[in-house]
Amino acid sequence: MQNAQRTHKFSEFKSHLKEQFGPAVYDSYFQRMSLAEHGDDHVTFCVPTRFSASLISQRYAVRMREMWSERVQPVSRLSVKGAQELGSAMRGAAMVQETVPQAVNAAPAAPAPVAVPKAAPKPERPSFDAEGASTFALGMTLERFCTNETNSLAFRAAMKLLDTPNPMVTTVHGPAGRGKTHLLNAVGQEWLRRHPGDNVLYLTYDALMADMCEAFISKSYRELRTFLQNTDVLLVDDIQLLRGRKRTQEELDCLIDKLRAAGKRVMVASSMPPAQLAETGISQRLASRLAGGLSVSVGKPDLALRTKIARQFSAEAEESAGAPIPQRHLEFIARRCEDSVRELEGALGLIQVANEAKAELGQELDDDSMRKLLSEHMSKQKPAVTAEAIFDYTIETFGLSKDDLLSRSRKQPIVRARHAFCFAVRKLTDTPLTAIGSMIGRDHTTVMHSIKTAEILASTDPKFGSRISEIFDEFDRD
Repeated sequence: MQNAQRTHKFSEFKSHLKEQFGPAVYDSYFQRMSLAEHGDDHVTFCVPTRFSASLISQRYAVRMREMWSERVQPVSRLSVKGAQELGSAMRGAAMVQETVPQAVNAAPAAPAPVAVPKAAPKPERPSFDAEGASTFALGMTLERFCTNETNSLAFRAAMKLLDTPNPMVTTVHGPAGRGKTHLLNAVGQEWLRRHPGDNVLYLTYDALMADMCEAFISKSYRELRTFLQNTDVLLVDDIQLLRGRKRTQEELDCLIDKLRAAGKRVMVASSMPPAQLAETGISQRLASRLAGGLSVSVGKPDLALRTKIARQFSAEAEESAGAPIPQRHLEFIARRCEDSVRELEGALGLIQVANEAKAELGQELDDDSMRKLLSEHMSKQKPAVTAEAIFDYTIETFGLSKDDLLSRSRKQPIVRARHAFCFAVRKLTDTPLTAIGSMIGRDHTTVMHSIKTAEILASTDPKFGSRISEIFDEFDRD
């Protein structure tokens, strides 16, 4: 079938879906559906999330296959997959995305009864060798995770999760760029290598919120719970971003409880220890559940670890491109990139590209050019964590002026900015209550009230929680 004809047929098919199931169902499930693959005897559709793919497969796939066979081409197999699940299998495929025409010339087809399976099938499990592996960053494996005493406990915790029957909930925590995401991806891929038939779910903040929104729009929280509880290994990244998302936190807490009761494995990554999460908008119940498990810190990479990572990077670059980074450059980069493995890898990648470009000309990247490139690459240092710096960043975050925060105004935006300032200074610095109060012309009892109010708002008001998150992320400390 030619591409133009396939596009037209798919557009017509979506129109028939709207007629068959109605506008409400169409808007919830099929509006963003695209055609991923079309063979002689099969067709595959792509939808935004694995959860929506699971719902469509359970509720509508039987009738969809009948309609496709009747109106487009006979097929024996129809599948619906989430965009992330398709991953690399989607690369190179001509994805046809069409909007449904406002009017359809053909007379509407008579509605046919929807075939409902007697028992909802178990959500399709990802295959490590096919689509499932593509949900992970394939370069983030256990073999490539360099270790020494700064991160060995986190690595041991990951291995314990893999090797021990019925392990505790495992939380790895530390500032951004320490390797937490690498460790989660490595655990997921290693588990699938050992247990190819199992269901491993790696959830980022965006993916989890997309599934929650899908469930809210389609009124299918029960199906979402069933889908998630079918997981054998649950990996949740950046859990601190759920600040203020009360319903999502409740669902995640219940999910972890169910999985643990069933002997499943749960691993979470956070920018801070579980005990501190409750102070920044994560529910006390969820924070205490994580604190009751195994919690380990991913430490700041020392020079020895950074050098080890740099040498590994260079060896891989030499193997793939034949142009290793000179040893003196590796050592210089390792000394300069002190805080973040992510920044270190970015710097190494930049110098590697420059090194290859010079090698093609029969030249070598000199030290001065390397230092200049690295200087341009290095990110600016975060401001010192002081009450004054937090004051300036708070008024910027809330879009206010210094005079607004110091005024006697009781307007809600200004009052909440004061609450946020007092809360952040108290949690991020050792500034006494009286000193905090003197900065905004209030006494220490008012500051105490602001801190308590901010704690409540951070967990109940998403907008306020988001702004608190911005402040904490800006002044994130080791």
